[in-house]
Amino acid sequence: MKQLKSKENMTLVDVRLSDIQGIHPAIQYIAGTTADIMYASAPDDYSELTLRYLLAFHPIHAVELNTQLFVVAGFRSLELARLRLPTESVVPCLLHTVIENDELMQIAMTDIAGSPIMHSLGPKFVQQLQNLVQAFGEPLLKLFPRLQSIRRIRGPKKTAL
Repeated sequence: MKQLKSKENMTLVDVRLSDIQGIHPAIQYIAGTTADIMYASAPDDYSELTLRYLLAFHPIHAVELNTQLFVVAGFRSLELARLRLPTESVVPCLLHTVIENDELMQIAMTDIAGSPIMHSLGPKFVQQLQNLVQAFGEPLLKLFPRLQSIRRIRGPKKTAL
């Protein structure tokens, strides 16, 4: 692991894919139950160069548990990297050095729900949000209060001048 940059409780490091054990045990269920909702692209949709750029934009987030690295966010980044890159490839990873157990679920849900909310461009946006609210329920609504009314997501209607 090579340390690159530190900011508060996270450090950007270079990590070999083979050094990542998998998804943190406390959030495996939540990450797995939403995989079909989230991912519309296939690993072959990305060139290796494109994937490396995307991994720099959306690094894997991990914590150290009993001297092993486990992912707490960046699930899609991990999945694509494992499916598309050689196992000895080095990828960027944000290592969370101080994190409370109760934050793990919040970080995971923010990644799973927040990323598509932030980047959504297509007409299936509202349907995707409804699926996320159904999957996560009340905890998600606390993180994203505007989801309580799906219609409000698109914002106020524009009026003609």
